[in-house]
Amino acid sequence: MSARGRYRYLLGGAALCATAELVAALLSPRAAAAGWLIGFALASAVPVGSLVLLMIHRLTGGRWGEAVRPTLAAAAAAIPWLFLLILPLFIAIPLLYPWFGPAGGLERDVLAGYLNAPFFIARSLIALAGWSLLAILLPRHDGRRGQLLAAVGLVFHCTIIGAIGFDWLLSVAPPFASSSFGASLAVTQLIAALAFALLAAPLRTDDPVAGDLGGLLLALVLGLTYIDFMAVLVIWYGDVPETVAWFAARLAPAWRALAIASFVLGSLAPVVLLFSPRIRNNVRRLRLVAAGTLAGLACYHAYLLAPRFGVIALGPALLSVAATGLLLAALIAGGLRLGHPRNVPEAAHGR
Repeated sequence: MSARGRYRYLLGGAALCATAELVAALLSPRAAAAGWLIGFALASAVPVGSLVLLMIHRLTGGRWGEAVRPTLAAAAAAIPWLFLLILPLFIAIPLLYPWFGPAGGLERDVLAGYLNAPFFIARSLIALAGWSLLAILLPRHDGRRGQLLAAVGLVFHCTIIGAIGFDWLLSVAPPFASSSFGASLAVTQLIAALAFALLAAPLRTDDPVAGDLGGLLLALVLGLTYIDFMAVLVIWYGDVPETVAWFAARLAPAWRALAIASFVLGSLAPVVLLFSPRIRNNVRRLRLVAAGTLAGLACYHAYLLAPRFGVIALGPALLSVAATGLLLAALIAGGLRLGHPRNVPEAAHGR
């Protein structure tokens, strides 16, 4: 099938899933809004994580980045479309975030100075604008200027990701907070982007770069596992009622199943499998691991967000994950690379 044909089918599938999500919104607005938030969190991780991987590669070099750079560049160039995808979240703020109402469980000064709709929207737009600008400028600058831009971009990303992680995800259930969640979200985005690139990049089955990509995926999964494990350990030792209550709300069988699926698919299975050179160095097997890892990340985001809204939110979540994922794939298949010049060679990474 031609690229144009794939684009049409993917875009049609995205439109169909989005229509079903709209019907769900008419039947249960709150559950549909929660489902869209889950889908948006997962879908946005791929282009943002792709941008961060491109900036890391611009500073470090390596054949792993050369192999997947076109796919990462196409995904990063889709970041401006997140402005469109986040609009339903802005509209649904009263349905999603308890701090919007008078009984948000937070102090008045927190509500007045940080968690309120105008500041929430402003921080979100600043993050999306910064990422979009980096996605547009990075392919246009090579050499030292490109490296400087990548360095500045990484500083911006590290500065904003903590606030975005709390705003978009953790503030759904205040007053729970975690100082390590920004790092966890940043690594989650890198894993999502690399797994997506492994699935979409035109790699040969016996491509020698597979070992590098598999080793990088293994390192990222181990990093995420460590960060999340230490966060849970600190919370358990601290025994603070607000944080313990967050986990207590997830003891129902449905949420336990999501937690187990997230751990097995997104952590245990990738680590065990990627330790094997036969899997790590084979593109076909590596793609199976990548697909399972993405499924684990979807379960992870559902575990974070859905308990606040009930099991009913899982149906719209599946629709929104499909809609946003198909739209992202359609943008890449259709060659809609906003701000990515087709005839400008990528930087030499200073090598």
